[in-house]
Amino acid sequence: MVQSLSAGDGGAAYLPGSPERDELARRTIGVLQLGVIPGGLAMTASFSASTLLADQMTGSETKASLAAVCLSIGGTLAGIPLAALMARRGRRAGLSAGYFVGAIGAALALLSALVGRYSVLVLGMVLIGTGQAANLAARYAGADLATDENRARSISLVLWASTVGSVLGPTVALGLKSFFADTEGLSGFALPYALALGLFGLGALNIWRRLRPDPLHVVAADAGSTSVKLPSLAEAGRILAHPVASIALIGMMLSQAVMVGVMTVSPIHMSNGDQSPLIIGFMLSLHIAGMFAFSPYVGWLVDRVGGQIIIVIGSLVLAVGAVMAANTDAAHATGLLAGLFLIGIGWSCCVVAASSMLTASFPVERRVSVQATADVLMTALGAAAGVSSGLAVEHRSYADLANWGAWVAVVLGIAAVAMLLRNHRVARRLAA
Repeated sequence: MVQSLSAGDGGAAYLPGSPERDELARRTIGVLQLGVIPGGLAMTASFSASTLLADQMTGSETKASLAAVCLSIGGTLAGIPLAALMARRGRRAGLSAGYFVGAIGAALALLSALVGRYSVLVLGMVLIGTGQAANLAARYAGADLATDENRARSISLVLWASTVGSVLGPTVALGLKSFFADTEGLSGFALPYALALGLFGLGALNIWRRLRPDPLHVVAADAGSTSVKLPSLAEAGRILAHPVASIALIGMMLSQAVMVGVMTVSPIHMSNGDQSPLIIGFMLSLHIAGMFAFSPYVGWLVDRVGGQIIIVIGSLVLAVGAVMAANTDAAHATGLLAGLFLIGIGWSCCVVAASSMLTASFPVERRVSVQATADVLMTALGAAAGVSSGLAVEHRSYADLANWGAWVAVVLGIAAVAMLLRNHRVARRLAA
């Protein structure tokens, strides 16, 4: 189904290659960066508090991990509706709506900490996941006005801006809990969610007021059409049939599964080793720094050596990080800090490379649909991995879970190498 995209703020004046277009691209990335900074801080502050809050509420590792994974579940559920809104009204409407719903979720999570209701926390985390979906979609908005030569770097610059907020989120959230409230009470967890509420609101206001003209309107005008295909999960078959987009989708999904699966239960693992909330928050901050801080360098490499090679490298880094985490006792922080940091870097390699490959593989009228479908599948598999991680730790061990994650990363690397060799053979035959 094709939807006519409202082009109320125009785009015809920004011709490809013109100085006005280049300036608009730079300004658009700057506006998106100022959206993902508070959005990332709100999201990671909420995530880091949710596991420990739910654990204190219920005493169950499975329920604690489920509360955290509800963020991914919410992102999965919101992906298609937000993309449909973008297809109809542009990136500005979709991103600002995502952050606004995230603010509502933060308010509910704050209420859950005050009244001690697990069900309210679960609902709040699901809605906070909509903010996560908006942060993920922002990277594609950064690529709307990019050229073939700088697409991956444009994506990575938006991701990189997440570093500021996302790295500070866990440390600030759990630091607030440690220093300004009784660490045994639930009410102290209201402070991180109050922070998230304000930050999501700030992100929504920034995008709504400043993302003009809408980059999706401009790029649609380039194609001589305002028709954008509405998202649908049926798009997954078309992605898998594409020789380049298929490995991009697999890279996004499997790297997300490894990252979420190990990260979700790591705070509980460290808590069982009597490590303080501040150290646990620092571990999450370091992990998220790995996810975002080096993304401009990753984007630069992708633009020069190709996304498939970077996915292979990322899968190897994921595997090494998971093995390090698996072989670290709960009472010892060093191996967990290093392992989760490497998992973050491996995820960054896979997601930046895959996002660029996916965007370049389809015409503009299909991009919103393809991007949304890929993000929904990525966050869905991540949510499944997060839910399974709690069960795995309860019935086996944290070490077994992390080792399984390492094997998943190895499988991803083998698949990427096989696809790289196949595409190389096809290119040689075409050249001959």
